[in-house]
Amino acid sequence: MPKTKQSPARESDRIESELRRLILNLELEPGLAVSEATLMKQYGWGRTPLREACQRLAEQALLQMVPRQGVVIMPLNVFDFVEVMDAMSMVIGTAAALACKRLNDEQMEQLDEFVVQGETAAAVGDHIQLSELDSDFHRVLAEATGNRYLRDYLVHLQRVASRFNIATWKRDQDASHSLEEHRQLVELLRKRDAEQTKTAMLDHIENARHRVMGSAEYSAFSE
Repeated sequence: MPKTKQSPARESDRIESELRRLILNLELEPGLAVSEATLMKQYGWGRTPLREACQRLAEQALLQMVPRQGVVIMPLNVFDFVEVMDAMSMVIGTAAALACKRLNDEQMEQLDEFVVQGETAAAVGDHIQLSELDSDFHRVLAEATGNRYLRDYLVHLQRVASRFNIATWKRDQDASHSLEEHRQLVELLRKRDAEQTKTAMLDHIENARHRVMGSAEYSAFSE
């Protein structure tokens, strides 16, 4: 049989995944302006699927598309992080309490597995994998609320926060506190303790804020 040509949609998915990895891993530096032609030449990507991938990544606040020029990798600005965490703090506690009541057994097992896999990733310094697992953890909790608007809002905020988490884990070479807090959340969720889960989630978000902001200098971020 003749080889089937890969569809543009699937090609754009592949480019989106690879470009996200380059951005999250800081291989494409925050604030960098790069042309479509450069990306196409360097990575062998087609123009149409590249544009489709960039559009989706722009919606995730990872880059900005510049007409007739290319893209700009979104800077890691501390003030943006503060706004994201403020927005998250307004809803995530209530969302966690709601998820605690509605979480099913399969979702509970997923959360447990994400923590285990996260510990493995942290042990070998794979911060990209750790970030993906962190996002998966919060995504499952958001989905468990049963409210698609709340889910989409929280998933978007988590995506924006992910680069700050990666930069902090790389800077400190330590993700143990985040993982331990996830472990504690799983235990409270398993007990169906909605109020304690709400409190623990709010503490988790505030602790993440302090970890990112807590160094003597913000060398991990651009101003």
